[in-house]
Amino acid sequence: MIIGIIGAFEAEIEQFIKMFHLKKIDDKEIYTGTYDNKNLIVANSGIGKVNSGAMTQYLIDHYPINYMINSGCAGSLKEDIKLLDTVISSTVTYHDFEPVRVMAFSVPDEGMIKADQKLIEIAEQAMKKESYYIAPICSGDCFVTDSIMRDKIYSKTGAYAVDMESGSIGHICRKNNIPFIAIRTISDFADGADDFEIVAAHKSSELVKRMIELI
Repeated sequence: MIIGIIGAFEAEIEQFIKMFHLKKIDDKEIYTGTYDNKNLIVANSGIGKVNSGAMTQYLIDHYPINYMINSGCAGSLKEDIKLLDTVISSTVTYHDFEPVRVMAFSVPDEGMIKADQKLIEIAEQAMKKESYYIAPICSGDCFVTDSIMRDKIYSKTGAYAVDMESGSIGHICRKNNIPFIAIRTISDFADGADDFEIVAAHKSSELVKRMIELI
């Protein structure tokens, strides 16, 4: 079994490299190793939808991936979703794909891309006593830095968390019939205030480690 894990920047993959003693295999910041009798392919995609989508397709083309997990941090779009809470993707979508009616026939699942149900159930088991939500996550190629923009995105998408990669990773996985899930720990309130992206990214990594043990 091969499990692919994608993060968008160093903090989102560095814990995996340490925990699993991974080795870099090429110049694309792709690392490999084994854990719990599973083969792991961990990649730093770079930030944004194009970078993450391109990396997802590259991994699928070059490795027989069985499951794909997107791990990292995200901004909260709801007041009651607190710092270091975790959002398990029920679906992923885009908040910057306009008009929405075009997204409905141009993106899998009419724009609300479904995460794999088995992986959702495994993620729930891995949470233990952590505070988590199973909910939509949305992506767009911008930093969400003010409450007006944040609230507009929530009203449009119903997502609990916002990032810049999970939508495109899920999009590519669905087109290739690869089961996927996004695990995002809240690092900020999408309002431009100080964030906790490293702490959140590392927490997400620990949760994904538990998931791997259960797969």
